[in-house]
Amino acid sequence: MTSPSFLQSSEWQKLQESLGRETLRVQGGFVVLHKLRFGKQYAYMPRGPENFSESSLKDMAATIKLKVPNVIFLCIEPIKEHSLDEEKELRFTGFHKIKAVQPEETLFLDLKKSEEELLADMKHNTRYAIRAAERRGVTVRRYGTREEKKKHFEEFWKLFGETNKRHNLDAYGKRYYEAVANLEGECQSELFAAYLREKPISAALVLYYQKTATYLFAASARGFGKYNAPSLLLWEIIKKAQKRGEDTLDLWGTSETKEEWAGLTAFKKGFGGKPIKFLGTWDYVFSKTWYRMYKVAKKLSL
Repeated sequence: MTSPSFLQSSEWQKLQESLGRETLRVQGGFVVLHKLRFGKQYAYMPRGPENFSESSLKDMAATIKLKVPNVIFLCIEPIKEHSLDEEKELRFTGFHKIKAVQPEETLFLDLKKSEEELLADMKHNTRYAIRAAERRGVTVRRYGTREEKKKHFEEFWKLFGETNKRHNLDAYGKRYYEAVANLEGECQSELFAAYLREKPISAALVLYYQKTATYLFAASARGFGKYNAPSLLLWEIIKKAQKRGEDTLDLWGTSETKEEWAGLTAFKKGFGGKPIKFLGTWDYVFSKTWYRMYKVAKKLSL
């Protein structure tokens, strides 16, 4: 079973609006409206809807067609595990599958287990890495208040930028990550950082929503691999989430097929957990002509 995603929380909707994006509440969740050229736009429902039927999908599409001027298509990401029956229903309703926006695969850790059980579920190399980090002097700190997160955000941001550059990864602007770091309410965030003699060498941004902690963004410094800081950092995140009373930790993104994700996937799989594959990302087209033009323009911009 999956749980509602933080991407459908009211806090996330407000975050999108604070970044200048228009949103709309419909049956099944909210959509973000993305502006295109010539006054056109499309509606995107991140990690939603949670539940759907043929009639509810048709009602959602009809509502968006009615309320969103010049809308070309609707993009959804049902928060359901993959099944052929669910795919069949989506296709029957008029949706077609596209390249994933959010990760289709992840790992869920059961935080209702004891620490001993969680450690036993890990691979030997992961347990060794955690112990080695502790022996080599790595320490982890958690920052949960607005003041703490504001004070230490630059540590995360510097490491995050270095990591993205090192792995040639795309990223949003700094304002976006600051907004995520400042989330408060039913959906809230915390920063974690690992230090070696007061030098930050690894950091992560974690979200909490509906009894699920999400290991959303993580980064590390080059040249400190032998200290295994990311392993100890994630273990401390797991223990803190347990103490908060969370039921699940979502490791947010693995892949058995993407070669560029191989290292990240192996790192996360070292912690055990249940593999989850979602239904993926689906488009419902309102204007075939404009949709084809959008696809061509998007391909040319890559």
